[in-house]
Amino acid sequence: MEDKIEVGEYVRLNYGKIDRVKDNDYYIQQYIECEKGLYPRKKNIVKHSKNIIDLIEVGDYVNGYEVLDKYWFNGEKPVLETNGEETNCKCLCNSDIKSIVTKEQFESMKYKV
Repeated sequence: MEDKIEVGEYVRLNYGKIDRVKDNDYYIQQYIECEKGLYPRKKNIVKHSKNIIDLIEVGDYVNGYEVLDKYWFNGEKPVLETNGEETNCKCLCNSDIKSIVTKEQFESMKYKV
């Protein structure tokens, strides 16, 4: 990843974990130190952003609901369409997001009968 990852940004790792950067200059910039771990910079980080909603993908679970679609409303506000309770479409912004389980995490924990 060529562009600079800043302290406070969120990162999505290749195996689905999402974490927040604490130190972007750990051990000669070969590693990124985050709140929940230390990761090799080049091997693990798929994307990064200051807005956690940018890292969410279709198939992830946000606040317990599966994300069915992701798009920009009027080109300005990110919308996550979920399989919610009473309505299908929920407009979520960063402050609405309380929990995320990525599709990779869900798949790794799933038990098939």
